[in-house]
Amino acid sequence: MSVIGPSCSLPSETSPGCACATATKETTGAKAAGAATVTALAAAACTACCILPFTLPAAVIAFAGGSVALLDHAHGWMTKLAVAVVVCTWSWIGWQRWRNGRRIARLTAALMILATLLTATAAAWPLIEPAAFHALGIMKKKAVRASE
Repeated sequence: MSVIGPSCSLPSETSPGCACATATKETTGAKAAGAATVTALAAAACTACCILPFTLPAAVIAFAGGSVALLDHAHGWMTKLAVAVVVCTWSWIGWQRWRNGRRIARLTAALMILATLLTATAAAWPLIEPAAFHALGIMKKKAVRASE
C-alpha cells in the first residue's frame, strides 16, 4: 500500500517539479484574484470620492427643480384643499363657540385670520401673478404649442 495517491507521482530528474503543485497554483490564482478585486474596489472608492463633489450639487439642483415643478403643478388642487381646510376650521370654531358659549382665544383668532389671508392670496394668485411679475421685472415666457 502506497502513501502517495495515484494522482501524485514522484518527480523524475528531468521533470520541472512535483505533480502535486497544481493545488499551490490554484491558491496563488485565488490570491491574485482577491488582490485584483481589492484593487478594483479601492479604485472605485477613490473615483466615487473624487467624482462625488462634482456630481452631488448637480443631483441636488435637479431634485430641487423637480420638486418646484411638482409644486407648481400641485398649486390648483392644493389651493382648493387649503380653502376647504380653512372653511372647515372656521366652521368648527364657530360650532365650538356656539356649543360652549366661550369667546375665541386671541391667538386662535389671529392664526385663523392669517391662514384666511394666506389662503385668499393663494386662491387669487392667478389674478395677482401678472402684476407681481411685472412689478419685479420678470417676464414670463409664453408656452409654445406642439402644432407650431
